[in-house]
Amino acid sequence: MISPIQVSIIVPVFNAEKYIQRCIISLIQQDLSQDRYEILIINDGSTDDTYSILRKLSQEYTHIHIITIPNQGVSAARNLGIDIAKGEIILFVDADDYITTNSLSLIYNSMKEDKLDILLFDYNYWSNQGERLKEFDHRARTNWSQDVISGKSFIETDSLPSTVWTLAYRRVYIQEMNLRFINIRHEDEEFIPRAFYFAKRVRHLKSTVYNYIQSDISFIQNYKETGLFDRIKAMESLKLFGKESIKEKNIRLALNKHISLLLMVNLKNSYIIGSKAQSKMIKQMKQNSLDPTLYKNKKIYQLLYKYVPHLFIIYFRHRYMRHRHRY
Repeated sequence: MISPIQVSIIVPVFNAEKYIQRCIISLIQQDLSQDRYEILIINDGSTDDTYSILRKLSQEYTHIHIITIPNQGVSAARNLGIDIAKGEIILFVDADDYITTNSLSLIYNSMKEDKLDILLFDYNYWSNQGERLKEFDHRARTNWSQDVISGKSFIETDSLPSTVWTLAYRRVYIQEMNLRFINIRHEDEEFIPRAFYFAKRVRHLKSTVYNYIQSDISFIQNYKETGLFDRIKAMESLKLFGKESIKEKNIRLALNKHISLLLMVNLKNSYIIGSKAQSKMIKQMKQNSLDPTLYKNKKIYQLLYKYVPHLFIIYFRHRYMRHRHRY
């Protein structure tokens, strides 16, 4: 029997009293009837007024379901959402963001008509003051010429997204592949390439569905030095996945280049936040056979990183400070 639930929206929540109502109202203002989709709010041990706000909303809208757990982090919350979801399609939404009004039918119909495992859509990037800073059109950033391609082919386009909320997923596909988030920051970046690799059918929907808010609880706004090392651990996990699971040489090379790019971004971020941990970061990368120079493919980077790491740090910092926009 086919589930009557077409879409499951998974929302991890922790101390989001300032934003959660805006988020949930956007999920309610949709063009599917309430009996056709569910809003799964995983209350991850909030200690502020988040729960009382959610409880009032759930009393008015019966398709809102609140699951309260001890604080375990966003990965555990999303994994729980995957386990209990009933919808044919899964969406992830962060508590401080919102989705565009009346967008669920478009997502659902696009997934069903093309029998997709993953659907990629566009998003807006807003300041906390309500100014739209940028609109991200994924197709404009790729050489993607086909309507529907395999996830492996998408990995080769060198344009993997870095956030799970820009994607819709076929629930059965996620569950059959046993795709789960690891309990670490940058879990999205570790999860997404694995999800794409196994996907048979992927398509881009040229529609701006998601609205990302640069809020004071957003991860980027609260970036800590520990996040630098978490990203290295995430890339270590991803490289291990490539070694153990990816048989195609070209796909493994594309993934390794993607990992290299993220490691370069990680080094850049270390300068942005004023960290002095570059030597320790490189030591951790070398211990796990990670190479941040593969993406740039510059001999000077490769030689310095391999033989004189402290000069690599100086050279990279000098290049970054001169050409910040290039990384």
